[in-house]
Amino acid sequence: MNQQILDIHTHREYGKPGTAIVCKMPRDFLPTPGYWYSVGIHPWEVLNFDNKELLDLHSFAKHPQVVAIGETGFDRIRPLSQFSQTLLFGNHSNIADEVGKPLIIHMVKAADLLLAEKKKLHPQVPWVIHGFRGKPQEAEQLLKAGLYLSFGEHYNVETLRSTPLDRLFLETDEAICGIDVIYNKVASDLSIEVEELKEAVKKNIDCIFFDRDSRLFEQKQ
Repeated sequence: MNQQILDIHTHREYGKPGTAIVCKMPRDFLPTPGYWYSVGIHPWEVLNFDNKELLDLHSFAKHPQVVAIGETGFDRIRPLSQFSQTLLFGNHSNIADEVGKPLIIHMVKAADLLLAEKKKLHPQVPWVIHGFRGKPQEAEQLLKAGLYLSFGEHYNVETLRSTPLDRLFLETDEAICGIDVIYNKVASDLSIEVEELKEAVKKNIDCIFFDRDSRLFEQKQ
């Protein structure tokens, strides 16, 4: 169980070790002692990876400092093959199930694709959509399907308010501001104290990223 992580998705090693989950491509994975990581092949890189990198992903997924797989997912804004993105996503989902670690998902205008994959793949681990900016109606569909939502620097306030605290994470991703700025903003929008928000998010982090037996049990319900 971890009591320090506040930021579940960033692309830089910053601040005190152990306070964030740093997202890396397999080609860039050189873990620094004390940091936590997620490892995956971003959907934008669907044409720029080879079999070696996919094999490396399988290997790195088992590393003790890796607590999540991804980011992976679907992006309809980019001129990318939906077929190739789907194949790559399926590989990530299978690896996540194999090692029992949650899947971090990049999703842009592709909720229908993601929900179809969840129905087809029957994942055994939690799926977390990072940097979610969608409207409340879209969030409702995703939450109903059992997914978790992570909010960053930019988000739909009504969507945030409609998301239960026990299904919510916060992140910096590539934001210039620190995670404390985001916590303060989110707490203000939710009309709750920052410490209450931090306690709720830390509880989610412990359950989803560190308490493997608990989260696998919940996924089967």
